[in-house]
Amino acid sequence: MTVLWITAVILASLYLLLIGIFFSGWVRMPAVSMGSPVSTGKVSVIIPVRNEELNIVSLINSLKDQDYPQNLMEIMIIDDHSTDLTFEMVMSFAKKFRNIRYLRLGDGVEGKKNALIKGVSMARYPLVLTTDADCIPSPGWVKAMAGKLCSSGADLVSGPVLMDGPDTFFSIFQRLEFLSLTGSTAGSIAAGKGVMCSSANLAFKRDAYIEVKEGIRRDIASGDDVFLLMAMQSKGDKKISFLKDRNAIVRIVTIDTMEEFFKQRRRWTSKSRYYRNPASVFTALLVFLVNFLAAACILVSPVFPQLLLTACFIIAVKSVIDFPFLLSVSRFFGQQNLMKYFPVVQLLYLFYISFTVITSFYAVFDWKGRLVK
Repeated sequence: MTVLWITAVILASLYLLLIGIFFSGWVRMPAVSMGSPVSTGKVSVIIPVRNEELNIVSLINSLKDQDYPQNLMEIMIIDDHSTDLTFEMVMSFAKKFRNIRYLRLGDGVEGKKNALIKGVSMARYPLVLTTDADCIPSPGWVKAMAGKLCSSGADLVSGPVLMDGPDTFFSIFQRLEFLSLTGSTAGSIAAGKGVMCSSANLAFKRDAYIEVKEGIRRDIASGDDVFLLMAMQSKGDKKISFLKDRNAIVRIVTIDTMEEFFKQRRRWTSKSRYYRNPASVFTALLVFLVNFLAAACILVSPVFPQLLLTACFIIAVKSVIDFPFLLSVSRFFGQQNLMKYFPVVQLLYLFYISFTVITSFYAVFDWKGRLVK
């Protein structure tokens, strides 16, 4: 028991330090309230898609409504062999608007990374923005992200992503979790050790991407965002920034069913085994171990009641740093009303993350009609 207690103290202390670094980075990063400097640069917005007939119209409409000159941007839809009506829907827009381009991956080439690589290679403009087909960017998104690229000298800019959904507990759980991921993304980048980013909101310089693209793992189904981040970091001379600007927010929606939720989260988690960035490896391993140890202690406490004290200690230490960090992030997004659910979500998260990580290493995923490992 002494060894277990010492292990718990060490892991909890390291967790406190890690999240404290993220929290400090988040707080020190100034929030832009009036919008980023207006960019006059030409922008290619690249959207990899596969079977997105339910989402693509809303996305294209949001891009056509951007507070940015349409003659300075092109919208590139890169189709990863869709089998639904995605093509017909995109072409109905392309016939009306000259700045919409539709490209399709060739036979034998598939996957989101290959779609993005093709899009970048065919892009006409030096600044590239990407989002996912199920997202809705704010009207000032292009202006804010392109402005950050131009004004900061950054090669890669990660932007804020907000998850929307109904006021059900399942939805609230997802929204709080995603707030923590966004906060950790921003805080780690601000600390100079970015550990993650989201493909829902990225901007980068085309030349920088082309320079590092060979370092991006194409053999892994997911991770087009985090492996791009790591490829940029490995070069050593690439500047990476986060834009803490409400004008740059991209919105996504929660998942409706538990089955689809765990399928997505296991797919996200499965890529962590391929991490080579020390900060990302350390973060992923530490977060798993802390949550797993607390969950395991709770599960065996009916047999070993004294272990409940160990679990309570870990939860208390986590909450001391998790709550203020998440509260600060939620206030930025205007979501602080969700924090009343924090105690329950904090407890359930122990078991959720443990289950997700363990099962992700043995799963084969059905992603939009395609089996991927």
